[in-house]
This record gives sequence, structure tokens and C-alpha cells, in this order.
Amino acid sequence: MYPADKNISGYVEKKRHGDVLMPFVIYGTMMPTLFSSFPVHCHEEIEMIMCDCGKCRYTIGGEDVDLGFGDILVIMPWVLHSFRLVDKDDSFLAATYLISLDMITNHTVDICASKYFMPMLSRKCNDYCVIRFNSEHYNEFRPIAVELFDTYFDHEDFFELKLKSLINTLVFKLLNYGKIEIKSEAPESNEVRIVRRVVDYISENYMENITLAGLAELVNLSETGLSRMFRSVTGMSCIDYVIEYRITKAMGLLRSSDKPVIEVAYETGFNNISYFNRTFKKHCDQTPSEFRRYEKAKK
Repeated sequence: MYPADKNISGYVEKKRHGDVLMPFVIYGTMMPTLFSSFPVHCHEEIEMIMCDCGKCRYTIGGEDVDLGFGDILVIMPWVLHSFRLVDKDDSFLAATYLISLDMITNHTVDICASKYFMPMLSRKCNDYCVIRFNSEHYNEFRPIAVELFDTYFDHEDFFELKLKSLINTLVFKLLNYGKIEIKSEAPESNEVRIVRRVVDYISENYMENITLAGLAELVNLSETGLSRMFRSVTGMSCIDYVIEYRITKAMGLLRSSDKPVIEVAYETGFNNISYFNRTFKKHCDQTPSEFRRYEKAKK
């Protein structure tokens, strides 16, 4: 469910994480394999990232958070975030956990849902927390992350019950140690509201010609003012975001369809096939055709 009074349809991930019976999944995040950044998005799950090696910069609600070896980042539901390598020579390897609160809630509203889980889903808590390597309580959080990982992939008897128990313990410790604090209200800044409107417009019109001037006019700001605000919230420029969004859409079409590359280019807002090929290779280190062959070979 979306948080109340938030129009976030444009940047909610359409991909299902896990399934109805098991709304929990762990991905490996490795850069710079097929990408060196991921555009602004949000989802209903709690996201936990445990860095194995390298470094990466997450931008969460306008704040930059650098992760390094061993660090654990927890992002609450529906919070806008993106991530990227800071330098082209950087690398990053992490385990990314997507944890739906459906794993530990009931269909009826009980005291835990009322006091803790519903406020999290309504964004009545801080957006994120970082548990730094060797910081206080780190040795209590890392074993939970490791055991979640092992339990999820080992699939031993009754592993579903163990996952639920570990997730409950994780949420308890986040609240108990003040890493996540439930608030009575969670007002959204004017800057974030404006950026949400711009991102929503881009998601609905990415196939059309989009200019900085047009985006600035949409929100009644100067081009310079919008550029500064957009970068402060997302960590990238408006036009870079448009390109990242189009590339992400193109990757999806290349994976899921047999449409010619030129058709994929035009459907995702690239009106010049040469420019599309160059831009795609710059972002993915592969041409669109190479990317499609690679994805099909994985199936």
C-alpha cells in the first residue's frame, strides 16, 4: 500500500520482490558490471544493504551516504533513493535484502502493526540508518544479516519460520537501539515535493522530448534553481536522471521483448540510434545488442 497522501506512482518499482507467499528476497549488487548507477526509485519493502567490499554512494531523501566495507544501510519503505559509484575506478559488492513487512504482519491489525509497522509504511519514521563497521551494536546486527542470508539460500527445514523470527529480531533491534524512531508526523520538505513532481513527470513522458527549461517551467523555478535542487535531493542532474531512466526502460525492453534495437531506442525517448548506442554502452559497458545476447544467455 502507498503511504497516505503521497502520489509516488511514477517512481515506485514495478518489479515484484519475492512473491505473495514469500515477500522477501536477497540480491547481489555488483558494480560496475552492467551499470555504475541506479536511478531514483522507491518501494514498499525495507531495504537493507550489507557492503562486502568496495564503496558506493547512496542518495536518500537528499542526503548522501557513503558505504564502505562491512557497513550496513537500512532504508525504510517508500523512501526515494538512488545509488552510484563516485569514481569510475571504484567497485562495489553488496548483499541487498528486500524485506516486506508482510513477512511479519497479520491480516488483522494488532498492537505491533498499529504501533510500529503501519507508521513505517506511512513514513512516520526516519528515512534510513547506517550501522558502521565496528560501531556500537554492529556485532548484534551483522550476525542477523549473515544468518538471514544463509537461511534464505540454504532452504533447510522450517526456514520460513526462521526468516520471520530473524526479521522480527532485526526490527526489534532497529527500534530498541534507536536506529529507527517512530514519529507522530513525517513532514516532507518542499524540495522533495518538487523533485517528486519532476520525477513523476519524467516517468510519464520519458518517450517525449524533455528539456531542463521545460522541467523548470513545470515547477515554476529557474533552470539553475531546479538543477541545484534536483541534484541536492537525488545526487544527479535532471538530464542525467532522464538519461538513466530511459536507459533503465530500454534495458527492460531488451530483456523482455524481441523488438529491434532501433524500435527500443525510439520507444524510450532516443530519437537517434547512434546516440542511443553510444549512451547505452557508456552506461552499461555493452551495446544494446550485446546486452540482449548476454541477458538471453542467462535464461
